[in-house]
Amino acid sequence: MEWIQIVINAVFIFLLGLFIKNYFPSYMDEKGKNLATKEDIQEITRKTEEVQKEFKEGFERFSSDLQFKYNFYFKQYSELYSKLYSIIIQSEYVRRFIFITNAQEHSFDEVPFFEITPTHRMKQQFKFKAGKPVTFNQSSEEIETPIPQFNKKQLCDYIIENGEYSTQELLKTAVSYRFAYSHYEGNPEVKNSSCADAANDEEFRLIREMVCCIVKEYNFFRKELKMNYNQSELETGIPQL
Repeated sequence: MEWIQIVINAVFIFLLGLFIKNYFPSYMDEKGKNLATKEDIQEITRKTEEVQKEFKEGFERFSSDLQFKYNFYFKQYSELYSKLYSIIIQSEYVRRFIFITNAQEHSFDEVPFFEITPTHRMKQQFKFKAGKPVTFNQSSEEIETPIPQFNKKQLCDYIIENGEYSTQELLKTAVSYRFAYSHYEGNPEVKNSSCADAANDEEFRLIREMVCCIVKEYNFFRKELKMNYNQSELETGIPQL
């Protein structure tokens, strides 16, 4: 009986060795693959969640920046450029009115901006005193209306007063214009300026630059705000009625 047990043990050892040799490596390899696959899935899932988180945070920042940009554009448009553009359009209508009433045509390059001088009312007063000659006094009174207030100086002053809504280019032009205007012959407060000729040339150059800048930027903001705009004005800066 002992030899039978020895044979059985030998057969068992043989079969066990055969299993270990032929099947166990494949089994362990498959288990390793399964474990690696599970770990890969976990890593992919983690990476995906990280990307999703980064994308969400980036999108929130982008949306916030976009909303801020839109709101600021609207403030620039409503608080500054709408007023400036209306002043320029009055100037353009004066150009047209001169043409249809007097048949005089003035190009934008010749006259970038037309101003309306204030209306004056003459007052006459006669004084009578017994035994004395009649005295006569005449005075001029300026009539305040919104029309003459739409002038170059207001254009410049309004830009500087609302500088927080202006672009750098427009603000620099306005500040430069204010200085040139302080020596310009067309300024009623200037008397016999020693640098009038240079100031006159600079005043002309700067008012043209200022008008073109306003017209371009006004249309730029309307475009960005998804409003109707004039493509020609956006490209050239020359206002059109």
